[in-house]
Amino acid sequence: MDTGILKLLYRSLDSPLKKKERLRLDRALEESEELRQLRSELVAMRQAITEGAVRSFRPQFVERTMSRIQPTRSPANKWDVLLGAYRTAFRFVAIVGLIIIAVLISYNIAHKDLLPQDAIFYASDLTIGKLLQMPVF
Repeated sequence: MDTGILKLLYRSLDSPLKKKERLRLDRALEESEELRQLRSELVAMRQAITEGAVRSFRPQFVERTMSRIQPTRSPANKWDVLLGAYRTAFRFVAIVGLIIIAVLISYNIAHKDLLPQDAIFYASDLTIGKLLQMPVF
């Protein structure tokens, strides 16, 4: 039996065929008793499966399945769950941010001309003197 005709037969059971394909399949069905027998067996099997599927599930199948899927208890403190989710989500962002800051600081220390170290690590005497002379009241 031609495999192209068999593919057409299988496709005809699932979706409509084009006009040329339908004519080719009809011609092959007229000529071959074996192909007609195969088609009737396939249709009978599909009907048996369709009819059996309705009776295969016991009553309240959906409710039993959904009760297994959905959580049965809610968390004691919803804020702990929310903070845990944030901690998990932003852990990577915090680690990457710290690495970037460390790289920038080490680059700045290695290249002294970028930012002066005295401006970064301590205040000058002039600024401290102005702060001490400010009236409090």
